Amino acid sequence: MKFEKLNPKKVEKDLAVFLSKIKIKGVSVEWLKDFIFNFDKPTSSISKDYFQFMMNKLPAEINEKDFEKAMMLFNDAWNAFPQKILKGASPQDKFFEGVKDGELEENVDESKLTEQEKMFKQHFEYAEKNLDGYMKWAFDEVMPKYDKYVKNLKLDKRTTLDSVGVAGVFLEICGQMGMFEFDKLHPGFIEDFPKLFEKSVVGPKISREQIKSHITSFISFLEIFYNINFLHRSSLMF
Repeated sequence: MKFEKLNPKKVEKDLAVFLSKIKIKGVSVEWLKDFIFNFDKPTSSISKDYFQFMMNKLPAEINEKDFEKAMMLFNDAWNAFPQKILKGASPQDKFFEGVKDGELEENVDESKLTEQEKMFKQHFEYAEKNLDGYMKWAFDEVMPKYDKYVKNLKLDKRTTLDSVGVAGVFLEICGQMGMFEFDKLHPGFIEDFPKLFEKSVVGPKISREQIKSHITSFISFLEIFYNINFLHRSSLMF
């Protein structure tokens, strides 16, 4: 399993270019490095405190593409820059301790795994192998096409933004969970998606009924334009 180590200098350069474009008041590369270095809430508090804090710094009018770019760069910065709680190392430095040439040695005796553990191992190996292709398809092809589709419906601006945003989060969560074959998605996942959305997104509130409406529209779009037959379609009408 290969893991690419981030180049901190490249992360700094990419951040500088991006920050000069969106102009976040009071935020520079040096400010972010200092903020990360002195951040003192590890593990489970990272997502809640670091990322929520940085998201709240973003301009209210930021578009979806720039928002996704910001989240990616904030994530890279967190992993590449040194932290006081790690004694001056970065999270990726700690990860690569004892790892040779970026290859994580796995000493798993598969004969000792349960059937369920084997299933999960195969699933995540499949997910890792196919993630890049899926994300390229989802965000280079599907999202631009869906954006045009929604705009052609001539909805008000807020509804258009919410609809496209919900679709983007749906694709993102499916990618993170390695669920690339939509025709095999369990109906329970679709039913639980509004709750997942609420836990994943910090920003303007969208009601569960609105989330359900938006995801139902996106599912219909995928069925029409990509000939995807969702499992037990009739049960996905909430």
